[in-house]
Amino acid sequence: MNATGADTVVRLLAQRVAQTPGAVAYRIENAAGSWDELSWGEFGTRVARLRRALRAAGLRRGDRLAVIAPVSFEWETLHHAALALGAVVIGMDGHDLPERIAVMADLADVSAWAVASAKPLARLSAARRGRARLLIALAPLEGAAVEGLPPATGWDDLFAAADAAADAGAPDRDPEPGDEATVIFTSGTTGAPKGIAYSHGQICLAVARIGEAFSFAGPESRLLCWLPLSNLFQRIVNLSAVRQGSATSLLADPRRVMEVVAKVEPEIFIGVPRFYEKLYDGIRTQIAAQPAWRRRIANWAWDVGRRAAAERPRRSAPATLAQRLAERAVLARVRAVMGTRLRCMVSGSAPMPRLLLDEFGALGWLVLEAYGLSENVVPMAMNRVDDYRHGSVGRPMPGNEIVIDGDGAVKVRGAGLFGGYLGEPAPPPFDADGYYRTGDLGRFDDDGYLYLSGRSGDMIKTSTGRRIAPAGIEARLSGLPGIDQVMVVGNGRKGLVALCTCVGGDDAPARARRELALRQRIATLGEHERPIAVALLHRPFSIDEGELTSNLKLRRAVIEQRHAALLKSAYERADRGPAGADLPIV
Repeated sequence: MNATGADTVVRLLAQRVAQTPGAVAYRIENAAGSWDELSWGEFGTRVARLRRALRAAGLRRGDRLAVIAPVSFEWETLHHAALALGAVVIGMDGHDLPERIAVMADLADVSAWAVASAKPLARLSAARRGRARLLIALAPLEGAAVEGLPPATGWDDLFAAADAAADAGAPDRDPEPGDEATVIFTSGTTGAPKGIAYSHGQICLAVARIGEAFSFAGPESRLLCWLPLSNLFQRIVNLSAVRQGSATSLLADPRRVMEVVAKVEPEIFIGVPRFYEKLYDGIRTQIAAQPAWRRRIANWAWDVGRRAAAERPRRSAPATLAQRLAERAVLARVRAVMGTRLRCMVSGSAPMPRLLLDEFGALGWLVLEAYGLSENVVPMAMNRVDDYRHGSVGRPMPGNEIVIDGDGAVKVRGAGLFGGYLGEPAPPPFDADGYYRTGDLGRFDDDGYLYLSGRSGDMIKTSTGRRIAPAGIEARLSGLPGIDQVMVVGNGRKGLVALCTCVGGDDAPARARRELALRQRIATLGEHERPIAVALLHRPFSIDEGELTSNLKLRRAVIEQRHAALLKSAYERADRGPAGADLPIV
């Protein structure tokens, strides 16, 4: 049973509590490693208590509350309680630089904080600290207090005040659909972050569209929340679970996802390409570690799956004997690492290498790519369980009108679009017909599936004047044996260089396999897309080094600047090599 028609997050939760009060809402891991269950009725009661406590602590309608903490039940409860009070909830990434957090806090005029560490607050301006009326400690705050901020209120102390605050004045009215619900920030791949506000009505519109796309999810369904709640999409997925009545298991440490996912047994798994790349590498590594006879069986079964996946669109005949044997002996066991209830995986934030889509399909996993952007709270397009095409990002979501301009630019209009950036007096960047130019490049096929080819701002212009989209090249190279992430550079140069991060061993056989795979794949690229050299980096790009956004997108300018010496060496090797020589790899 779905909570339909809700136009605020508060009404969304109220409908769910009324419809299935005894159904499981959340599963919370305890110290013993098992999962405690909390019903929708119990969750609604806790949210109401916390709303009273927040009001008693001084939080008011329109206040902007920044939450900087890992995934937790406290995060979820605080989210709903603050919204019910009429406050605005802003998720920030604890791995972000304190300097960026200070900029975002000023942009959003943050006046209340809920944190698991005081470190992200270290660079707040004196004026910003002075405007803070509330500081909630979601975990013991180590080190000295941040000067100028109010004394920290512990989570238990906040809840203890709830009962005493039960009769402390009339409660604020519930928010309306047009009231502000959240502020998010663009990923900041270039330049400073920009703030975008979204209303309750817009959030609920996105929730409805996602719920419709995964209508099979219901009160018996399970989800695993492991991506940071600073990411608005993860919060909207959790709200979609409220709409559908599904149970959400909350995992604080994303590094443990593979440890718990089989126990949680989600029906839908939300991830990013980086996760799926590591999952694929882990499966291959495990197969390689088996005795020779087991490796032969596993590789045979995977080949059977590849052939079956290639034939699937053209035939509906019963499974062959080979397919049944492969499924029983290998493929079902491999899939069990993600649990036995999985209907689909969803990938977003960056292009998924086609190799992984095909290889997972051969194992019997369906990976659905989706496409979204910060300036539109409703996902732009999405593949669905019963309507997908690998390599595309699916068909546009209802409510999004997407067109392709003459230069290949993707444009959109709809009720989920933002109204402009916070603090910028310029009018929102819409054209005369109300379309927003996304900065992405793409095309539609004859059946209405959208294919993306890169970002217009990422286009590389070589010294020969040729313009090249790097995304397709990067997707072709990532996922090769021993290769993890890839970024192509070449602005103003005579050719391209591929900067690749390495995984796995670095002994002579591993290097030989990696270099052979790179040379063979690069040879299949078009002449103008073919890198003239490869630079290998023996560590991954990371958020902590400022090379990735919190959504794991490449910060290209930062990466190119940080690894300028390595790239210079690659270009020098290419310049020294005679025509027809092997591809230089440094």
